[in-house]
Amino acid sequence: MTCAKLGAPPRPFGAAMILLVMGVTGSGKTTVARSLAARLGWVFLEADDFHPPGNKAKMHRGVPLDDQDRIPWLDAIHAELLRQNATGHHVVLACSALKADYRYRLSRGLEASVVYLKGSYELVDKRLRQRTGHFAGEAILADQFAVLEEPREAIVLDVAKPPEALVAQILSHLSAPQGGSPFEKQLLAKLRWRLMPFLFLLYVVAYLDRINVGFAALQMKDQLGFSDTVYGLGAGIFFAGYFLFQVPSNMVLQRVGARPWIALLMVLWGVISSSMFLIHSPNSFYLLRFLLGAAEAGFVPGVIYYLRRWFPPAARGGVLALFMTAGPVSGIIGGPISGALLDWQGLAALAGWQKMFLLEGIPAILLGIVAYHYLPERPEDTHWLRAEERTWLAQNLAAPKPTVARTSSRARGLWFASPLLWGFALIDFGLNTCTYGVTMWLPSVLKSLTGMSNLLLGVLSMVPNLVAVLLMVLVAAHSDRTVERRWHIALSAFCGALALLAAGYSSAVSITLAAFSIALAASSSMFGPFWALVTAALPEAAAAGGIALVNAVGNLGGGFGPFWIGRLRDLTGSYRAGLVTVAMLMFLAGAFTLVLEGPRARSESP
Repeated sequence: MTCAKLGAPPRPFGAAMILLVMGVTGSGKTTVARSLAARLGWVFLEADDFHPPGNKAKMHRGVPLDDQDRIPWLDAIHAELLRQNATGHHVVLACSALKADYRYRLSRGLEASVVYLKGSYELVDKRLRQRTGHFAGEAILADQFAVLEEPREAIVLDVAKPPEALVAQILSHLSAPQGGSPFEKQLLAKLRWRLMPFLFLLYVVAYLDRINVGFAALQMKDQLGFSDTVYGLGAGIFFAGYFLFQVPSNMVLQRVGARPWIALLMVLWGVISSSMFLIHSPNSFYLLRFLLGAAEAGFVPGVIYYLRRWFPPAARGGVLALFMTAGPVSGIIGGPISGALLDWQGLAALAGWQKMFLLEGIPAILLGIVAYHYLPERPEDTHWLRAEERTWLAQNLAAPKPTVARTSSRARGLWFASPLLWGFALIDFGLNTCTYGVTMWLPSVLKSLTGMSNLLLGVLSMVPNLVAVLLMVLVAAHSDRTVERRWHIALSAFCGALALLAAGYSSAVSITLAAFSIALAASSSMFGPFWALVTAALPEAAAAGGIALVNAVGNLGGGFGPFWIGRLRDLTGSYRAGLVTVAMLMFLAGAFTLVLEGPRARSESP
């Protein structure tokens, strides 16, 4: 086996690349291989999932496997590698592959490279002892070191280093390119220009309808006699509808298709958003905000599902990051517009906040109609893609079905009881508590400090969102370049916590504005590295449900933040207590990120 150059994208024709990440049990090969596959957009295979029941029973009794056990297992893996190769998919395989003969069996007829995770017996043994319930005892580990034949041609790495550093070393050593062939670059550029500006516009409109209630509060609270608690609950109850209807909406999406469902949702939430000019009581406020959350629940998952039909895995990360920056961009655009509508003298029969709701819901209705006719459902429906481009996409967008069905059978069942999963959910809860707590209360806080006109407040509110957009892109790019996630998330969270404390204790406009800018930028910057960490850490069999659970619980933070800040202001007469609470949650989110064990807790077979 030679160590060939990696990083080329899956090709429609010819042999694909196989990267074998090998090492004894406890070396961390599964963690590194999964993260590497996610980074490259390749198929991930775990050798554990190909063991027959007899092998698994022996290992769990602490009995080492012999060649009679391993040969059929290796042949089953090899058959799957051949199948993946025939479809043009690159593969990262986590497998012990202890002997040269084993590696030969795996690589027959394939273009393969080896990464060897090397560590001393003492280090690996110490790791295994720290893993609660791991089946690999001293007998199995000793047997593996006894039969291990170290590869002659491989990238050899020290297992004492953290997984993120090992992945970065592999990518650096192999000089994995970020682009691909000129044909691929040209095609992906065409897809981005055709699809992303319009999808970006849709999300800007969606996010504006979600957060414009922060500006409405400048007039609506006094005119309708709403307390801060009522406003905070109404602003936050949006996420109750979002939470409850996310799964049902996604189920409908899969049945009817992304394009018609996205278009229908936009028209629906546009109607609801415009209808908010009819609010006359707390109950009507709560009802319409809840319905708006229910209508918007399927939009972002629908777009993600839609983009999966157009962009290969290696290109999706950057595309999704670009799409998600629409959140703070909507704050940049929407702030001045909302402020101007509040002060607009037209439609004299309506209050400023009523005019704002009525008019800002109309773009969603119109764009929903346009979306149905403008967005093609899939590549084969287009007239602007050439035949060879459609063929390339059909080949490279094919889903690696066996890897989903066969991965991590041990992870099925009680995946939702994983402490790791709930740790991620708490981190996302803290992130969203800060993001929406700041977004929903920013206009009111600035109004209380400055007494500015609504238009000037809208212009001033652009500053935090501008800072958020810039740092969101920079932090995500640096995290991708270094393949490091935890410290990017944690440091952002700690900076956000300090900024919220400064905002809570300051009465100066400049300091408060700077503090809110840093806090919003910090929580926004956590998004990219956080979801990269989650998708790399969760077992494949638990990934779909796990990601949905993390996202659902996290979005409840978007409801808690606005409500809790308003409730504590009613009780104390100040924003300080609420901001300090959110700061504590941000600090805990950063601390949880650093202490979570992540995928290292998962066991590996010999």
